[in-house]
Amino acid sequence: MRFIGLGVAAVLALSSPAHAAWQTYTFSDQGFSIESPVPLAKGTGVYRGAVAGRLDTITYTGALDGISYKVSVIDISKRIPDAVNIFLEMEFLTPFGAKVIGNDSVGIEPGANRHYGRQLVYVAKDGNQVRTTLIYNKGKIYTCEAIVPASGDKDSILPERFADSILFDLDGAARERDADPKNFTTPDGK
Repeated sequence: MRFIGLGVAAVLALSSPAHAAWQTYTFSDQGFSIESPVPLAKGTGVYRGAVAGRLDTITYTGALDGISYKVSVIDISKRIPDAVNIFLEMEFLTPFGAKVIGNDSVGIEPGANRHYGRQLVYVAKDGNQVRTTLIYNKGKIYTCEAIVPASGDKDSILPERFADSILFDLDGAARERDADPKNFTTPDGK
């Protein structure tokens, strides 16, 4: 009986390699870690906005099974007085011209280390479905983005898992807390 259970477990593990390949990647130089089904390659980019102007970005990208994964880090530490306007401009411009299907507050890391931001889900003009989380931490705006192509599985949980997994607790304590459901309660304390 035990061998049958092991056989079933092995078949399930082999039949869904994208699910089994998720790992935590830590980017200490940019102060974050994130879970991804694929290693993320470092690159650069540019963010442009009316309030922000032109800002250089550090990017981390990868793709697997048709889904593109990307984290962009925008350093605005020299523009702290403009931080709120830059963040809100970014939230406004991210889905510009797209059909927004979700725009919610998001909170990561429990307790006093909690960071709040926005999560946007939208269908772009090309039909791609995009899930983006925007978080501000220590003078930087982080965007975690997963794009499902127009022909892809729009019901996939993978983009949500990626966009929701960014953490700034680099020692791993937050991931250990998150792994145990007993560490979470509802707003009424249950």
